Amino acid sequence: MTSKTLFLNDIRSENYRQSLSDEDQVSLDVYLQEMKQSPADGEMDIAWQENGQGYYQHEHSLDAIKDVSEREQYLLRLKEDIDLWLADNPGNHTLGRARDSLFEAQ
Repeated sequence: MTSKTLFLNDIRSENYRQSLSDEDQVSLDVYLQEMKQSPADGEMDIAWQENGQGYYQHEHSLDAIKDVSEREQYLLRLKEDIDLWLADNPGNHTLGRARDSLFEAQ
């Protein structure tokens, strides 16, 4: 997505899709499809991590945040978001890898 970061609570908001440009609506649909399918194998998973596809896009967004307070707020929101996604998709490989990568050092 070009202008918004994807959090499940935002996506579920009634007005969220309407607030997006046509390009971002297409990106949202691709993102939701990627969230459903997850990478097919280890090589694809690595490529998704490098390219910021699916849930890994949050890691790329997080890397761009330099302010410590803003980064901590993003991490809190991200942890809540992962929990929401996992409630709907228990065992999702991408979410598990992203969670481990983001929160293993904490």
